[in-house]
Amino acid sequence: MVLNDLDRDNASMGYRIALSGPGAIGQGYGTEAGRAVVAHAFESIGLHRFALEVYAFNPRAVRSYRTIGFREEGRMRDGLHWDGEWVDALMMSILSTDPRG
Repeated sequence: MVLNDLDRDNASMGYRIALSGPGAIGQGYGTEAGRAVVAHAFESIGLHRFALEVYAFNPRAVRSYRTIGFREEGRMRDGLHWDGEWVDALMMSILSTDPRG
């Protein structure tokens, strides 16, 4: 997990996570970690906005982020060239005032 791009003036920050290895995918670890990071971002750091990008070819991640409470706020069309194809990137965020999953 990485918290990045701190913007102190706007109380916002970015989030990235990567899971790998046997048994790591599909077990809910990403969702559990995401909930903990979101809580830390709002309750300990005092952020107002927490944002991320996720590629459209990763529906499990999109579902996990939605479960946590992130909302899609935009789409960067053809944001990544992957395996010979263009893939959209979804921009998602959660605000300190949003309900959490």
